[in-house]
Amino acid sequence: MEQKKAVPAPFHKGVNFTNWLEYRSADQIDENFFTRKDFENAGKLGCDVVRLPIHFEKMCEEANGYRIPEKIFGILDRVATWAEDLKMYVIFDFHNSTHVDSGTSDTVEDILRPIWSQMAEHFKETSEYVVYELMNEPHNIEISLWNQIVERIFQMVRSIDTKHYIIVGGADWNSFAAMKTLPDFRDEKVIYTFHFYDPHTFTHQGAGWCHMERVVGIPFPYDPEKMPTLPENPTEREEQCFRDYPQNGTLEKVIAFFDQYVEFSRDRNAPVYCGEFGCFAPFMSNEQRVAWYQIIVDLLEEKGIARTNWDYYGAFGIFSFDRMRTPKGWRKPEFPEDLNVELLNALRLCTKID
Repeated sequence: MEQKKAVPAPFHKGVNFTNWLEYRSADQIDENFFTRKDFENAGKLGCDVVRLPIHFEKMCEEANGYRIPEKIFGILDRVATWAEDLKMYVIFDFHNSTHVDSGTSDTVEDILRPIWSQMAEHFKETSEYVVYELMNEPHNIEISLWNQIVERIFQMVRSIDTKHYIIVGGADWNSFAAMKTLPDFRDEKVIYTFHFYDPHTFTHQGAGWCHMERVVGIPFPYDPEKMPTLPENPTEREEQCFRDYPQNGTLEKVIAFFDQYVEFSRDRNAPVYCGEFGCFAPFMSNEQRVAWYQIIVDLLEEKGIARTNWDYYGAFGIFSFDRMRTPKGWRKPEFPEDLNVELLNALRLCTKID
């Protein structure tokens, strides 16, 4: 029997170029942190898409109507030109704070509307390689409210720009459960997105922004004989991680998600796309990371689902984490010398660079 696959996206596989246009005001951004060479290098790895997180909330001020600074448009214009020249898609992603204690405001439409009206007007005549992602990981907002907001923003963008693909994701951190409740846009160029970090206790072990500093040494799949002991005087968060892991940390639980993605895609007759997936490197062995990526990428490939792993240079990235750590702190890795070859193989990216 032929394997059922998702409706194909216009792109296949790529990476997130993080820590560039995030968490900084416009005047703090290094225009050359990523250059055309980085996009060319991603192409050499076999990527046909780069997702670019952009923290508009840090760059734009309510007092002036959330006007996008010319410096930012200048950077994005260059990126759009590189994408067209290299025949590589670039996703302009409205990024946001994703600390566990953060939340999406009920009034988020007040910034989404002016930002996306400017973006759509500015890029409506650019090449088809530009893609809009309306918002990253809305969370701690009522799902029904988010669905109303994203439908209005989608229709507003489409009224300005009929050319480009638009990516939409559900509330609850771009979860699949919330994605299933999204409006059926019935648009030829809509892509539904989800993020995959399951099991979260494994992929984010040691992550401070999740209050998991002491949740380390977690095996995947779950193995009671290899589990560490619960930390002394555990927090509620730590107790939850250890309590839920026997159910959430199984291979069967992970695999079960992917048939649902395909079913959704075929039901909506639209692509689904995994915008983020990955493992936090500092607190697990490279062998553990590679094994998890191999499982997830094989499933994504088998189901025909496009993906961009999180991330490139960072602690979830495709370079050897040990080679980025020095006695003086973190250093930007070199391409191709510092690439994590085992991880690239698991990601089905090219390891032989000319």
